[in-house]
Amino acid sequence: MVSIRWNLRHSAGLLLAGVGLTGCRVATILPEGSRVDGGPVSSRGTISHEARSQVRIYRDAAGCESVQTVNRQFRVVTVVTDSGPRHRVLEEAYDIRHCLSKEATSSEAQVTVWRPDSTAVQPEFRIVGRGVEGVPIGNLYRMVAHSCCGSGDLGTYFSLVTGRTLFTSSVTPRSVSLSSSNRERYFAFHDTYSASNPIEARRDPTLVGVLHYGDDRVAAQRVLVLGAAPGPLAATSLRVMQNGQPVDDSVAVLAGSEFSGIGVRVELASPTSNRREWLEIPVEHDTLRVEQARTSPGLKLRRAP
Repeated sequence: MVSIRWNLRHSAGLLLAGVGLTGCRVATILPEGSRVDGGPVSSRGTISHEARSQVRIYRDAAGCESVQTVNRQFRVVTVVTDSGPRHRVLEEAYDIRHCLSKEATSSEAQVTVWRPDSTAVQPEFRIVGRGVEGVPIGNLYRMVAHSCCGSGDLGTYFSLVTGRTLFTSSVTPRSVSLSSSNRERYFAFHDTYSASNPIEARRDPTLVGVLHYGDDRVAAQRVLVLGAAPGPLAATSLRVMQNGQPVDDSVAVLAGSEFSGIGVRVELASPTSNRREWLEIPVEHDTLRVEQARTSPGLKLRRAP
């Protein structure tokens, strides 16, 4: 069995992706399931990172002709910490296995975060998930899992400051920031018509979604949204509210010194009927006020433990 292999090299501030006839060669594949971590290499005063990508075609245990691609790339990002902006090197590795005759795909993703000025053997942290692609967004890293059968994709968001899992969302999260500082908060919503359901749906079939509210450091506050009628609902709108009105800008900016006087409105729709639902929850003193929430008659809310 053979694979085609090529190299990616990152040297501080420079990204070189050399894929060509001179850089390709046929080589024996690595053991199945193996991972190659780039790691820092110090040479002539320059810190560089190296990693390998590969592709292989094989027949799996069920007899299906399959393709495995392991793609790795590097990028330098800037994150804002309590001590100011800092650079980080991301090594992104996506291992995707796909059966050619069926709609069946499995994936493993790992993002290794390094300090760009260190030759330490151990990285700052690693982010691990099941996505098939990802991208850094400010202090967040979004890992996307694609759906099938008409349902929506699902994004899992991680902190590039702490490495923690923050929240999952079926729609683009909305953010709120304070004009007096670099503090920021995010609203997100994970519905039951996505690539995967919230974990609470396994125990409670009335769950139609989970609302998330939090920052870029620790796991978000969560509110469970329960439906009176069975069946999945898809989030069609997620909007920040201020003074009772929706904020049209992509980022809502508050003039005060704390996160108060705002809220979030989520609108939901059934993919198979004309059912429509909605909910609004205010935020005071940086906390979702579930007891002050309003919903359509077909929904009720419960704060997650």
